[in-house]
Amino acid sequence: MLNQITDSFFSKLMEKLADYVSNTFADKKNLKSTLETLKKNLDLLSQKAFDVKEKINNAELSGKKKRKREVEEWLKQVKIIENEVCRLEGEVQTQGFFGKFFNGDQATQLNAKVHQLVEQSQHFGELIVDVYETRGEELMTTNLCGKGFKANLKRIWNLLKSNEVSSIGIYGMGGVGKTALLKHINNIILEKRKEKRVCWITVSQVFSIKKLQDEIAHFVGLSGFFNYEENEERRAARLNRAITGENVVLILDDVWENICLEKLGDPLHIKDCKLILTTRSLEVCCRMGCQEKVEVQKLHRDEAWDLFKQTLGLDMALAPEVEKIAKSMVKVCDGLPLGIIVLAGSMRDETSIEVWRNELDKLRDPSTVQDDKEDQVFKVLKYSFDKLNSNHKHCFLRCSLYAEDCKIKKGPLVAPRIAIARQPRDPGRHSRSNGHTNNHKQKFTCLSKL
Repeated sequence: MLNQITDSFFSKLMEKLADYVSNTFADKKNLKSTLETLKKNLDLLSQKAFDVKEKINNAELSGKKKRKREVEEWLKQVKIIENEVCRLEGEVQTQGFFGKFFNGDQATQLNAKVHQLVEQSQHFGELIVDVYETRGEELMTTNLCGKGFKANLKRIWNLLKSNEVSSIGIYGMGGVGKTALLKHINNIILEKRKEKRVCWITVSQVFSIKKLQDEIAHFVGLSGFFNYEENEERRAARLNRAITGENVVLILDDVWENICLEKLGDPLHIKDCKLILTTRSLEVCCRMGCQEKVEVQKLHRDEAWDLFKQTLGLDMALAPEVEKIAKSMVKVCDGLPLGIIVLAGSMRDETSIEVWRNELDKLRDPSTVQDDKEDQVFKVLKYSFDKLNSNHKHCFLRCSLYAEDCKIKKGPLVAPRIAIARQPRDPGRHSRSNGHTNNHKQKFTCLSKL
């Protein structure tokens, strides 16, 4: 009896094992077939994607066309599928028998996605659309005083109208009004030279060639191509072809060192393309090949006083004693428009002579005097900073740890003060960890004296 039970048990067990082995080999065969079908379909999809990319890349060379968003997203999905299939093939090869068995469903799902992408590509219609060409943006300006300002404005405008001049360098110390002057030039070009397009780029002390290339590419409509191309030389060649014949005025504001213009599309060797830059250094103007150099000088005493009154408010009449103190305060600004504007803004609506005297004493504080004449405006900026409340001061100092023109999220700025206390002691290390350079260590040291 026991033998019969044992024989029956082993007989059924063998039947189950035989069925299991048969089913497993069938599944293995089906998986192999599914993977072969998947690879074949993926090859067709990849070929389609290659043709699409080649067509839109050629169209984008002109700078007048760009890829449709749905095409851009489709290409991203194709890349994702290619990576997933490659990963699946690796798993099948390395995980052995059971790995193959359990990967069957995944292969089927990927095959369905491939079919979906192939089907989607049948309904694109046009792959590209026309680029909306902007001539540039009109910028907000201030009415600056001084004969020098008006003379520079007239001179630069005449130089721009000349066919003999392709590059202009505007130089002068920090806070003297270079950018303010350039904003007026920007608006005059847009108003009076309808055939011209103005591409304004703020360079700043911390910059990269790739970032500058990206900004120019966005202006001329090459952003789609530039999302994939990393080589600076090929990017420069595309920029050159896109800018050629476009009648562009390229404005580089706040240049601190020599920039290789060839990597920005070589604008100085393109007909009808002009370059204007601002910098603190005459040497930078020379090294970048500026044909004409325009120096922006400080305001004369009467011009500085006129700017102060204009910024303070035309309807605000000062008492004689207050006016005398105010003129002494303006003198501290040493003819720098930025300092005068900041100072006047901080004293607007103030009538107490005691307050004016106290503020003048603060401005004359010898601890704010800087050895570098380039930073004469620092004393006025420090004065303005000292008038902020504690929260605003901490917010300002936190912002100083970021690169100029960097996008800053609001959350960290409005967080409790403890967020400031948690800043690392080495601000240079903090800056580097955020992708910035050692220049910010110097900036933090300067601000920490405030």
